[in-house]
Amino acid sequence: MTTGVSIRTLAAELSRELRLAYGGGDKTHLVSGQPLRDAFGTFGHDAAVAGISLEDAMAAATDALQELFERVGGHTADPATMVAAGIALAALARAYEHGEHAAAAQAAEPALPTQIARLAALHRVNRAATANLELSEMLETVVRVVAETTGSDGCAVFLYDPATETLALRAAVGLNVASIGLTTIRLGSGITGRAAADRRLIAAPDAHAHEAFLDSPTIGDDVYTSQVSVPMLLRGGPDERLVGVLNILTVARREFDVNEIAFVQTVAGELAISIENARLYSWTDARLRRKVAELGTLQRVSRTLASTLDLEEVLRLIAEQAIELIQADAAAIFRLDHRPGRASHVPPPTAEFYVGQVREVVGTHRDELVHEVLRSGAARLNDVSYVDGSSPVFCLPIRSARETLGALCLRLRHGAELTEDELGLLQAFSDSASMAIENAQLYQDARHGLETASALLQEMHHRVRNNLQTVAALLSLQLRTAEDAPWATEVREAVSRIQAIAAVHDLLSDESRLAGTTVDVIARYVAEDAHSTLIPPHLSVEFEILKSDVVVQSRQATVLALLINELVSNAISHGFEDRASGKITIRAWNDDGLINVEVANNGKGIPDNFVPAESQGLGMRIVHRLVTSDLRGAFTIGSDAERTVATITFPPALTEDDVAGTAQS
Repeated sequence: MTTGVSIRTLAAELSRELRLAYGGGDKTHLVSGQPLRDAFGTFGHDAAVAGISLEDAMAAATDALQELFERVGGHTADPATMVAAGIALAALARAYEHGEHAAAAQAAEPALPTQIARLAALHRVNRAATANLELSEMLETVVRVVAETTGSDGCAVFLYDPATETLALRAAVGLNVASIGLTTIRLGSGITGRAAADRRLIAAPDAHAHEAFLDSPTIGDDVYTSQVSVPMLLRGGPDERLVGVLNILTVARREFDVNEIAFVQTVAGELAISIENARLYSWTDARLRRKVAELGTLQRVSRTLASTLDLEEVLRLIAEQAIELIQADAAAIFRLDHRPGRASHVPPPTAEFYVGQVREVVGTHRDELVHEVLRSGAARLNDVSYVDGSSPVFCLPIRSARETLGALCLRLRHGAELTEDELGLLQAFSDSASMAIENAQLYQDARHGLETASALLQEMHHRVRNNLQTVAALLSLQLRTAEDAPWATEVREAVSRIQAIAAVHDLLSDESRLAGTTVDVIARYVAEDAHSTLIPPHLSVEFEILKSDVVVQSRQATVLALLINELVSNAISHGFEDRASGKITIRAWNDDGLINVEVANNGKGIPDNFVPAESQGLGMRIVHRLVTSDLRGAFTIGSDAERTVATITFPPALTEDDVAGTAQS
């Protein structure tokens, strides 16, 4: 009959005995001393009586030996040290065998019927669960007892964290001990996560063939053939509350019958109550206050990460806030180099941002740790060697829904251990960090796309301008050969119109004016072209263009340049006919959401009954059509004793921001 003493308690007693016996650091005394044989013999006997497996006992003994050798100066290259280790482990093995025989003799009794045996087994589980309210020690005892009572080769308990919706491995027997406390499973992921999400038992005789099977090399469960995952639920009231998942594993293929399934479900229900009691016991007022403070910190950190879309700034904030979150010594964000041409070998991880004291790494252990975390998607804690000593490094993946974005490595202070709360906090922080990085990358990609589109648009305006200027130059050459031809006036006006359009494209090829330009700038370009193409040598025309802050978009700018050109051409051809000089005034303003452009001249007036739409002249018909069809506005023209005034009124074109705002409203 086992005593229920945990391996942790026995290991602590062994270390104490060794410190008492070898406190002086005398290596010769260590090699030949009888206390070494006695201490490990006692430990082996007690481990066997407690029902602890020989493998677990050997692992704990090896840790105790390593601690002893580090204290007294032993090392693997020293033959005397290896002899001492052999003596200790041999004493443990002999004593363990004797202890097993003693325990078997003590436990020998007539076989019990199946139901009575299960009741006895359930009693053992309950006794193990209620004997200690310290959660970690209680779980360590429970997984061992459950494995024995169910006849399984491995057993594990995952506890559920509602804040992060993850299951954390808290105790296990027959699995990788190093993964305890470091392994988390998302709800719905793998057989364990599926059982938790669905709140139902999953029995998989062929676990590797199950549709929900997920390979977890860091846990070491790939050697098992069968798996039963039982959700631990607290029943009471209208809802069931998930506490965690109990996993039972066997190397040989095994199908649990109905009675065995009912038994393990009963065990899971009892464990749920015991775990809840242990949690209530451990949640003191101080811990609750710390939890509130941590959640407040996480909220502040998440808000800080969302405050910028600059990728480099986001990476800096993630590293800084991670240090503050768990009081680490340093933090670094690693990402793999995925540039083309590097697929033939594994690229070294690149530290894209680092915060804290820089220490020189010895060997490749850190890079291997980062590679393993990026490959497996599971957090890991390893010691990393530096020039000035070793330090524990905790590395966790930063993952989005689509891909692994990188790894966050935290160098912990010497002797520091991450609690369950800190692991959950880091997982939630990792989720916020992944969203911040992904948003910054999307913003960076969008900016790059916008810059590319802007460059293409500039080039387009530049090429259109060159083509239009070529056409205008060809027409001008033709015009020079026949200045007095009957069609010369029409060709001259056509050249002027083409140059007006070319001038606007020249204007918009400037990067600062891609979105549009002001009316006064357009008017000045038209006036400059008018001097070279429209105004005859005997006529002197003064242009007064008032400065304006009225901005028009690129499409409207092209149309407006044609309109101003037509009105200037009309003033020169008709208003200043038979005159030596004249003045043209151009101004623009906004009024009640509409743009108003006025072109006035002091030449001859127009008839009182003049209607632009019915005009025989091509210029006026062009103006009326462009204003009403392209600008969706109105055109008026009239004269008084002093001048002729033409006014164009139209609504401004909607920008992309205006369209987005309209769609949202």
